[in-house]
Amino acid sequence: MRTLKISLLVFILQIAISAQWYDKSNNLQYSECRAFDAFDSLIAAGPFTRNSSYVLDSLYMTTNGGDYWFGISFPSGCEPGEVPIDISVKGSDKIWFCTSRGKIYRTTDGGLNWQLQFYNTLMTEYMLYIEMFDEILGVAVGAPPTFGKPLIILSTIDGGMNWISQNDSELIDVQLRYEWRSVHFVNIDIGYVFQNFPWTIYRTTNGGKNWDVINDTIDTAVLKAYDDNILLVKQDHGTNMYRTFDGGQIWESNDMLEWGSDIEFIPGNPSNVWCGVISVNFSSDTGRTWIKEFDFPQEAGRLYDMDFTDENSGWIYTSEGAGVLSHIYRTTNGGHGGIVAVDENDFDINLIGFKLEQNYPNPFNPITSIQYAIGSLPDGKAGRQFVTLKVYDLLGREIATLVNEEKPAGEYEVEFNGSTLPSGIYFYQLKAGEFSETKKMLLLK
Repeated sequence: MRTLKISLLVFILQIAISAQWYDKSNNLQYSECRAFDAFDSLIAAGPFTRNSSYVLDSLYMTTNGGDYWFGISFPSGCEPGEVPIDISVKGSDKIWFCTSRGKIYRTTDGGLNWQLQFYNTLMTEYMLYIEMFDEILGVAVGAPPTFGKPLIILSTIDGGMNWISQNDSELIDVQLRYEWRSVHFVNIDIGYVFQNFPWTIYRTTNGGKNWDVINDTIDTAVLKAYDDNILLVKQDHGTNMYRTFDGGQIWESNDMLEWGSDIEFIPGNPSNVWCGVISVNFSSDTGRTWIKEFDFPQEAGRLYDMDFTDENSGWIYTSEGAGVLSHIYRTTNGGHGGIVAVDENDFDINLIGFKLEQNYPNPFNPITSIQYAIGSLPDGKAGRQFVTLKVYDLLGREIATLVNEEKPAGEYEVEFNGSTLPSGIYFYQLKAGEFSETKKMLLLK
């Protein structure tokens, strides 16, 4: 009996220790983020940077679970002040995003080329939401361009080559205060939107052509549906979580103890739900009762977006202010246990003289040169560092090791020969002690 108790205690401790969220922000401390989307436990995107003219510069993506993030150049048609409002990621090469200038962009080659799929200022000047259910079917929502006009509901059945307006006469002057949080489509037919003034929740079952009022009393902060019947709605100026199991005919409310900025169902299991803002809360009974899993550290700010891609793999981004990235957390074992851990690679160290240059030529065929510099140690003293320079494909798989040895401080150059590889985007990563940097290169045969 004593052995059984000890074994059980060890098992419980192992679960508590292993159930962690790791901070995977790495080199994104100064990036912005309005919405975050993950394809699986490895591939995610959302953070972005702008240049000195306030024009979008790079969209950041990871293909190895956040161990490193690489920048994808935004389309050249982006305007000063324009930002991505929502994003949908369907693999390492297929990304859609909509913007504050009413545009929808798509890439199918990891950002090498972008297509402007939708832009019509007579219909909308501000996109609010985009969701691609796969590489073909999707829905997007835009704000009315002027008073007296309807909320714009767009759908596509060809990957966005054509976006067709579904709503011409309903939802007149409906304004969605919380952008993508105010919308959720379960599929191309079933969707929900809410407005705050006056409080109203609408539902469509035919892709946005017609809308029914299903509630006009809940002051809503965010809603999320699991299917055409199960819907959770978080109260805006209060702590109640409202839920319905019949598409909005009958409602019940339960106290969640705090406000919430996102709700996330576990895929395949409507009983398991996450929600939070200052803390992260979990429900195993579709929102009837809630357990606080953990509080965020003060420097992390509050939860802005959460995404679970399966029962074990989840992502959270938090911020100290709206639209400014603070931290991205990731779990691969369900996220329970109340532990938020800092990734062991995330250090704030002033490393002097370390640098990784852009390869030249780029694009290349088949040989390119990579220059890098090894500088001072964290204490400012010169010394030797163990250096690795590796090449990865678009999925984050290692395909070549160019350097793997100890080197003194200095400048170096190495060649990479891609003659045996297919055309495409590749990444090269330099690591030297605590220094790590990754850049993108294009092999074009």
